[in-house]
Amino acid sequence: MLLAAACSSPAVTGIKVHIQNGEYPEAIHLADSVLGGAESANAEVWYWKGRAHSMIKEWEDAAEAFSEAYTLDPAYGAELAAYWPAFYNTAATYTQDGNIDGAMNMLETGKSIVPTRPEFDQMLGDIALNQNNYDTALERFEASIEIAMEQIGLYQQSIAESSDPAFIEQATEDMNRMQASVVLSSYNSGAILKNFFINADTDEEAESYLNQAVEIYRSAIEIDPSSADLMTGLAEFYILSQQYDEALGIYDDALAAIQNGVDEGWITDEDAEEMIAGVLLTRGFTFIEMERYDEGIQALEECRAKLGDTYQVLAMIGHANFIMENYDESIAVMSQLTDKQGLTAEEYANAWYMLYANYIRLEEDQMALQAILAAIEYDGENADYYEYLAQTYSTLGRNQQAMEAMQKAESLR
Repeated sequence: MLLAAACSSPAVTGIKVHIQNGEYPEAIHLADSVLGGAESANAEVWYWKGRAHSMIKEWEDAAEAFSEAYTLDPAYGAELAAYWPAFYNTAATYTQDGNIDGAMNMLETGKSIVPTRPEFDQMLGDIALNQNNYDTALERFEASIEIAMEQIGLYQQSIAESSDPAFIEQATEDMNRMQASVVLSSYNSGAILKNFFINADTDEEAESYLNQAVEIYRSAIEIDPSSADLMTGLAEFYILSQQYDEALGIYDDALAAIQNGVDEGWITDEDAEEMIAGVLLTRGFTFIEMERYDEGIQALEECRAKLGDTYQVLAMIGHANFIMENYDESIAVMSQLTDKQGLTAEEYANAWYMLYANYIRLEEDQMALQAILAAIEYDGENADYYEYLAQTYSTLGRNQQAMEAMQKAESLR
């Protein structure tokens, strides 16, 4: 029941009638006419004006009206909980238009009026992430997780206590949205912590980031045991910390979760193929890091069969063969990449460098020279490449060119 329903003004009654009849512009016009006069401080008019704007998706006007209603009468907070998208969608529009300060202010307003929605902190985290403000982004994503987890607990309790099928169905849908929010914010938090882990100054810091990430991932996986993204993210942390057996166990769980999603019908066969390929790719890398090369190549070839000859797949297969001293096989794979269309300059440079490394091992110095020169064409600011070029020139007895290449390398460092 709406607040103050028993003592609504004639204007409010008229606005409600217009809304009931689907006459939203008329409702807004009536509200504006009375707000410009004696009822400018009537929270109920502002509330119904916001309702009318929401019905025709005029989110900014709706958000402003709802905010004014709440300012005049904070008791409207409960009524406004259902209209949180007005604030969220307005902030999204501001973000798209480049009005970041306006978006942040709108999100903070929405959060203050409807503190039970994790989406506000989630978008604030996204904004901070885009600004490379990783500490703030992590704080926002963790706040979003905390809010969503609390709401999930409340939904679970209300579902358990209810015998109303319609209520249970709606509450379950709402809870599923909260679970999706947990998954997204947990994944984003893990990505930030991965960056912190890699760039940690001390082993103690790295271990702290690792433990924090594992806790976040495992907590989210309990909420959604079917999320292959979360499992893969957790496995990547295990790889970084050289806990390879734990990573392999997570990959097995991820593959099982994908298959379960297919069986239950919420993952299509096409999506499953792509997801499985992604798991096999990182699983193959894990085997290679464990020096279980044959298993690594097998997993990568399975991935190749599903994804095709992508840069990532071929580069990893070529790298694995190089480590295994299968230089001819590595050259064949990396040559596919240098001939491939549509790669980035960095990808072409890396492919040519891998060819260089293979030719050096085979003592084919002239071929190595051509490969490292090609790498430099794509990445002319790479000091290491010029140092390798100097070494190759020296091996070939071209000492003046070797000196020039080494000077270039030193100038770039």
